[in-house]
Amino acid sequence: MALTLFNDPFMSEMDRAMNRMLSSFGMPAARSTATLNWPMDIFRPVMGTTAGTASMPMDIIETPTAYELHADTPGMTPEDVKVELHEGVLTVSGNRKVAREDKDAQGKVWRSERSAYSFARSFTLPENVNADNICATIDKGVLKVCVPKKETEPKPEPKRITVTGA
Repeated sequence: MALTLFNDPFMSEMDRAMNRMLSSFGMPAARSTATLNWPMDIFRPVMGTTAGTASMPMDIIETPTAYELHADTPGMTPEDVKVELHEGVLTVSGNRKVAREDKDAQGKVWRSERSAYSFARSFTLPENVNADNICATIDKGVLKVCVPKKETEPKPEPKRITVTGA
C-alpha cells in the first residue's frame, strides 16, 4: 500500500507566505520534505548564501539610451557600496554598519533598534551595453547605477542573388 500525502492548497500558500516573511528578516526558510513546492513561487527573492546577507529590492528601468538600476540605501555612503563588473555580470553589494554605544551624552540607551546589514545583487548584462561608461551615484539614500547602451549596428538587408540557367 502506497502512502499518499494530502496536498492542501491553503497550507502550501501559507508555507510560501511564511517563508517569504522569514526571508525578509534575513532568516533561512525551513523547507519541509512533505511540502509540495509546485507551482513554484518565481517571485520569491533569492537570499544570499551568507547569514545576514539579503537580496536588495531594485528597480530596473530601460530608457532609449541606458538601463538604470535604483535601490534604496538608507544611511549608506559611497564607501559602503560596491559596484563591480566581471565577465558581463554586474554585481551591486553593500554593507551598512551601525556603531552602538551603551550610553549617549544624556544617559543610558534603553533601546537600540537600528541594525547592520549587507546585501548583494547580480545581473547579467545584455550584449548592447557600453561597459566602459557604467556609473553609480548615491543621492539622498538612493543608489542609481546607469548602464549606457551601445549604438547597435543595423542588420544588413537580405541580398537577393540572381539565379541563372546553365
